[in-house]
Amino acid sequence: MKEIVPGLWDIDEIGNVVHCFLWQWQDGVTLIDTGMPGNTEKILAAVRQLGYQPADVKRIIITHGDVDHMGSARELKRATRAPIACHTVESELLQHPNRRKPINSLLGMILRPVYAAANLFPGLRAEPVKPDQLLVEGETTPEGFLVIHTPGHTPGHISLLEQEKRVLIVGDAMNNRGGQLHRPPVLFTPDPVNAIKSIQKLGGKYAGDFDVAVFGHGPAITGEAGQRIRAFADQLSAAVR
Repeated sequence: MKEIVPGLWDIDEIGNVVHCFLWQWQDGVTLIDTGMPGNTEKILAAVRQLGYQPADVKRIIITHGDVDHMGSARELKRATRAPIACHTVESELLQHPNRRKPINSLLGMILRPVYAAANLFPGLRAEPVKPDQLLVEGETTPEGFLVIHTPGHTPGHISLLEQEKRVLIVGDAMNNRGGQLHRPPVLFTPDPVNAIKSIQKLGGKYAGDFDVAVFGHGPAITGEAGQRIRAFADQLSAAVR
C-alpha cells in the first residue's frame, strides 16, 4: 500500500495491474473500487493498517462495473455494511455483471465464448450487487469528490475529482502504460466515440483542477497530471479530425 497524496492510499492488487484506493476523511475511510473477486481480506487488512476497523468504511464507490473494479464489492459490503455508490446509469451493470461482454467486432465475437467460460470460475466472476446510492454528473459527495460522468468504456463510468488536494481518480477512462497514456481497451469499450469525448472532457474542462492522477491500470502521475492529460486529449482530437 502506498500513499499518493496525504489521505489517498493506493492498494496495488496485483503487481501494478489493478488498483483500488482508500480515502481518509473526517468520518472514516471510503473505498474506491474493489479489485477482483477474492480481494476482500487484502482490502480489509489495508483498512486495519491505517488504524481503522471494517465498520469505519463509510462508503464504497465503484467507478464502473467491470469485474476487476467491482469483483469484491458484494463481499466488502457484507463485511463493512458500507453502502455501495455508483453512477445511476451503471446500476444496471452492477446488478447484472454477466451482461458485460467484448464488443460486437469479429475478434470480440470470437472471444465471447472464452469470456463466458471464464465467468464460470468464482475467482473471475463478479457477483451482482445492488447499489445503495446513485450518483450523477456534477454531484459532490460527502468525501469531497466531484462526480464526473466519463462514459464510453461503460455507459455509467465515473471519474472523481478532489479539488482541494488537486487529485483526479480516473478509473478506466484512460490508462497509464509504459510511461504513456492510452484509451481504454478497445475490446471492452463499446462506445469509442464517447470514450474519446470523456478524455477530452478531463483534459479540457478539468485539466486545470488537478496535478495528480491515479488510474485503475498503471502508475499514478504525481505532478503536472492535468497538463499530461490535456496533451493526450489534444493528440486524440488531432487524430480524429
